[in-house]
This record gives sequence, C-alpha cells and structure tokens, in this order.
Amino acid sequence: MKIGILGAGSISATLVQRLSSAGHDVKVACSCGPETIDPSLLTSGAQAGDAADVVVDIDVLISSIPLNRMPAIAPLIRSTPPETVVIDTANYYPRRDGNFAEIDKGLVESVWVAEQFNRPIAKAWNALTSQSFADKAAPAGTPGRIAIPIAADR
Repeated sequence: MKIGILGAGSISATLVQRLSSAGHDVKVACSCGPETIDPSLLTSGAQAGDAADVVVDIDVLISSIPLNRMPAIAPLIRSTPPETVVIDTANYYPRRDGNFAEIDKGLVESVWVAEQFNRPIAKAWNALTSQSFADKAAPAGTPGRIAIPIAADR
C-alpha cells in the first residue's frame, strides 16, 4: 500500500517505522522540510519529502498534525483523489492549538476536521498516548494486548 504521512511527531514517527517495516511504501513530510526528518525513521525504506509530494500517488493519507495547522494544509488534502482514504490522528488541545469556537460550542472535532478537508475522514491512533503506541505493540493473540478504537463512515 502507498501511504503518505503529514507530520513527524511521536505518533507519526511510530507509524512511519511500523508501516514501512511492514512493507508499505511510506512517504513522510513535516513543516520544517524533509531534511529535518530524523534519519532513523527512514531506515526501513520510508522516504522523506515535501508535503506536496507526500500527497501524490498514495492510497492512504495520514494527517498527524495539530488542529491549528489543518486549515493551511487543507488544500493539499483536498487535492488528493476522492478514493484516497484520509486518516486523522489529532486531538484538540486549546492550549496548543488556540481555541476553535465551533468545537468549543460542541461541534465534534472529527466533524470539524472533515469540514476543513471537505471529505470524509477516519479517526485513529488518537485514543492512546504516543508512548503506549510506541512501546506496547504486540502480535495478535498476545495476552494483555491493547487495542485502539477507529472511527470512520466507510
């Protein structure tokens, strides 16, 4: 599968490593440029690129950026073909993101994101800490294995 990841924080770093190690074609971008992406993330074959390159020729796009940056990248996400699955990993943190009146008044965060991107999104990897995600992976059938919820409409 061809996967583009926008963001190189702790959740996306784990995704880059796991997905590329599993044999997926992974491209990753961050706001500071491809040269700033930790080379250790690329050891399993993932490629660093600019955001405009990461959204091209992919099956899945994972947005792992703060909410306050979503309006700026929304045009890139809207440029992907309708069949591209878009997954969002973000959570709303007013102290980090600033306040969004619609969300503060009760609009569900994922609905706000879908409206920004003008397309359906799936929500995943946002319901556990990045440390748990990085450290507690276990094969299916392992006793005590943790699970995460995924929410989507398709």
